[in-house]
Amino acid sequence: MYADVFKHFKQHCMTGISYMIPVIVIMGFCNAIARLFGDVETVGSIGYVFLQAGNAGSSLMMAVLCGGVAYSICGKPGIAPGAIAGYLSTQVNASFLGALVAGFLIGLMVLWMQNSFPQSKALKSMYPIVIYPVLAGIMATLVVMFIVGPPLAALTAFLVDVFMSMSGMSKFALGFIMGCMTGFDMGGPVNKICFSIVTAFAASGVYGPAAGKNAAAMAPPLGMAISALILTPKKYTEQEREDAKVAIAMSLCQVTEGALPFAFNDPKRVIPAVTIGSGIAHGLILTWGVTVPVLHGGIFAIPLTSNPLLWIAAYLIGAMVTAVIVSVLKPAHPKTDEDVTEDQELKEDIEIEIG
Repeated sequence: MYADVFKHFKQHCMTGISYMIPVIVIMGFCNAIARLFGDVETVGSIGYVFLQAGNAGSSLMMAVLCGGVAYSICGKPGIAPGAIAGYLSTQVNASFLGALVAGFLIGLMVLWMQNSFPQSKALKSMYPIVIYPVLAGIMATLVVMFIVGPPLAALTAFLVDVFMSMSGMSKFALGFIMGCMTGFDMGGPVNKICFSIVTAFAASGVYGPAAGKNAAAMAPPLGMAISALILTPKKYTEQEREDAKVAIAMSLCQVTEGALPFAFNDPKRVIPAVTIGSGIAHGLILTWGVTVPVLHGGIFAIPLTSNPLLWIAAYLIGAMVTAVIVSVLKPAHPKTDEDVTEDQELKEDIEIEIG
């Protein structure tokens, strides 16, 4: 039972992250609106109100993450203690890592209590509402505040300081690696690992990786569309050219999966191309110091970036790199559906029956 929890480690993490993403999005847009209106110091002003909403999101996103992880493991009894432990993780600066550890601790503890405590009719209704949440919450509070919180807070601060002290080439190298992870499987598990890293930085108030991740996620579909519709359309089938038109819209909405149809048809050429293109887009974003306070949004997040023109430039450069590489690598004459039909008919015509 407990082994299954760690067997599905990624699933539990992604459940918590999926619950947290809307909080981060709301926080980012509220902070952006506050900056647009200005006058954030005057109580009651529009800027002040939206800034408070953004600050509330910043305080609560780790609580939602931790509660989501605990809920994924043990169900409803894990939500309340998870929310409290996640909030405490923010207070002691243990941030993303502290919330994850607390979420798994609470989930495992509730599972243990569910299987170890006597099944009493008198306590049946009390277990999930009072006993499980209270005991798990007390234990998680002690662990976060005194055991895992301080060292994780130090580790988080160290990683942020290392990132902030990086030079241009070092930041490009880090961004290139993260971008490659984003583009490699186009929304798959490697992409999600990078997303977790970006989320950890965002939780600590560092939004450069978020800007890079957005551009890296949008570059693959646009790059494939440019290759199929502009650079080398004759190297693609009619169906692929139709898919390319859809890929443009998916790119603008930050749906990396828009490049998947091309990857399925020609993985040996498409995957390296989109991986390198995404890596360059992310690397340029970090090198240029562009930031954005949201982890998703596509073109709708462009007004929130610290430098929209540089962000657009990195996005387009990444897409063009993908387009050029895949256009060079693809063979000159793809076998179309009509070619396959003609080959089949020819094969049938020359068949000789002996008997």
